Amino acid sequence: MQAVNRKTDPEQCFHCGSDIPPASQFFTRINDEDKRMCCPGCQAVAQTIVSGGLDNFYQHRGDELSPTTADLSEIASLTQELALYDNQEIQQAFVTGQNTEAHTATLVIEGISCAACVWLLEQHLSKQAGVIKFSVNLANHRARLIWHPDQAKLSHLLAEVIRIGYKAHPYHPDKEEQLLVQESKRSIIRLGVAGIGSMQAMMFAAAIYAADIAGTGMDEKYVMLMRWASMIVATPVVLYAALPFLKNAFRDIKARHLTMDIPVSIAIWGGYIASVWATMFNTGDIYFESVTMFAFFLLIGRYMEMKARQRTGRAGNALLNLIPASAVRITPEGEEELVAASSLQPGDRVRIKPGQTIPADGLIIKGFSSVDESALTGEYMPVSKKCQDALVGGTINIENPVEMQVSAVGQNSRISSIVRLLDRAQSEKPYVARVADHIARYFVGATLIVAACVSTAWYFIEPASAFWITLSVLVVTCPVLYHSPHPRH
Repeated sequence: MQAVNRKTDPEQCFHCGSDIPPASQFFTRINDEDKRMCCPGCQAVAQTIVSGGLDNFYQHRGDELSPTTADLSEIASLTQELALYDNQEIQQAFVTGQNTEAHTATLVIEGISCAACVWLLEQHLSKQAGVIKFSVNLANHRARLIWHPDQAKLSHLLAEVIRIGYKAHPYHPDKEEQLLVQESKRSIIRLGVAGIGSMQAMMFAAAIYAADIAGTGMDEKYVMLMRWASMIVATPVVLYAALPFLKNAFRDIKARHLTMDIPVSIAIWGGYIASVWATMFNTGDIYFESVTMFAFFLLIGRYMEMKARQRTGRAGNALLNLIPASAVRITPEGEEELVAASSLQPGDRVRIKPGQTIPADGLIIKGFSSVDESALTGEYMPVSKKCQDALVGGTINIENPVEMQVSAVGQNSRISSIVRLLDRAQSEKPYVARVADHIARYFVGATLIVAACVSTAWYFIEPASAFWITLSVLVVTCPVLYHSPHPRH
């Protein structure tokens, strides 16, 4: 589409909502109107949406993609995907209850770091029109969304998740496994950087400690060498390994919600900036090893939490992975054909040979055999099955070939129901946990107020110790093992 000169709103791009440069003249025709775009990229994406017949996305979008609260570049790249999730065929993979008034979707949320994130997501999504219930499982980051599709589009609700700084994906075992692998790799790299940095920074600080303990002191030029060396090894820890804490803090501030990442970021960056100042101007104490060790211990705690969460998630995925990839379907002519198990429909006839995994729930219509149901029941002894007995997808046929008529597949199968019950049991919090989540945000606010009061009081009592004591108040709010260092020259 060629750029033209027309009179339109000169302030914001219709697609992404960002400011339009004065010299930018890009338009896309949407709903019989020429809408102004900020750049060729937005023009191309908008034109693709219109060409694909998805221009109703802009009718349902509203103001949820405001540039003041969302990452515009990310939203621009996800616009098509969000709109496609309103397609019922796509929703069949992760949405249940499509024949009822209330639909239920299982999602995976990226960016969750603590219980406060769960509270923010649940509170924000629950307030959206059409949402009946939205719950998030902190252990595996899965979310359960129940909503009225006639009152709210799924794309709108997914955009609301993005608007407060998180990412939502339809739940699928393979997709979740891919996200878990990426998350694990990033965490290991950050943990390695923080571990090496903290060891090196402590080694340089130990040299100064040893000289002070021996009473011999250290020449000023060597003290400065240790300071600069500590700053060099601490900088990657703060700028890379500890960067997620700062990003989460900014995200929470933009969402007007207090979490533990805010005092943690203040402690890390406050100590780092003060130490850089002391190093460059050769005045005051440095806290590089304190900052790096604090970040290292925090990352250890989050890494252990992540691994525990992944183990929990994989336990549920293991059930879904019991379903085989293929099945032998019997045609109306009585011939066998190999098809994908996901393509089976209720009423199909399936032949299951000895040693094969049953691809769906159903009833035996011909033959008899014994079935290994240990994956579901834990009972190692095979169970005898005869004509008209029920078979459960994911179990293994042991003795004889049988023919089965499919009764339930996909989200309606027994295994899927068990996984949903597990997720529901993990996501529903007891009363004490709900009270703790409610109190957590007030606790962070109280911590910041106390830190400010402590800083003011110690400024008049002993100005030299005011900064370090304030930093300690912020540090002890985080429940991790922390070694308190001592000021040094």
